[in-house]
Amino acid sequence: MAILDNEAHTAAAPACFTVPQRPPRSRSADVTAPRLDERTARALADVLPLLRCGEEAATLAFGRLAGRADVDPAQRAEAAALHMIEAEERVHDALLQQLCERLPQSADGAALRSAARRFHLRMFARDQTLHLARIAAVDAAVCTVLSRLTSPRTALAQDPALVQLFHRIRRDEARHVAVTRTIVSKRGSAERLRSSGAAAREALAALLSLRGATFDLLRVDPDALIRDVARLPGGLL
Repeated sequence: MAILDNEAHTAAAPACFTVPQRPPRSRSADVTAPRLDERTARALADVLPLLRCGEEAATLAFGRLAGRADVDPAQRAEAAALHMIEAEERVHDALLQQLCERLPQSADGAALRSAARRFHLRMFARDQTLHLARIAAVDAAVCTVLSRLTSPRTALAQDPALVQLFHRIRRDEARHVAVTRTIVSKRGSAERLRSSGAAAREALAALLSLRGATFDLLRVDPDALIRDVARLPGGLL
């Protein structure tokens, strides 16, 4: 088992989107060098851009949504909740950036980042409720991805600190899903929102399929993962 030295790597550039810097509401903990064998470290480096792009996109999206809610006194509580989510997404982004700096560079990361960027740009909707519904659907899928990556049977289980990091992000994301679902449930047509959320899940599954072989190296069943991500759980929206 190797302890990867971050001094061998340069600072990680944004994966897909440049997030404006703001003072964090809570300080992100330092990420220790992963205790992974080289094969697992390279596999994680190859899937990490998917997670980093998602955190960058989420930070920007929740910032915009919170800013719009700020101008309506009737949405003050929603604005506060969205700002809190934005702050937590910033922490996730910082944590994953630190992790990226401690892993080998992905061999073909540019192509994956381009595909991920296109996916997240298509997530945007001028209708705020529709946008939130898509985010809730995708964030719930991210919880599934993180859960599979940290299963005791997977290759990442050899590093308890890394598992704890992903568990922390997953807990936050699950809470974000609960908040966005509550907001969405008060607005819009349920059938339209479910349809849009289902389409977002299918698009995310297609994106994940680009790294199917890599998930297999991490001892995550890619077929089961892609199938479960593609399906919108009943009652989510």
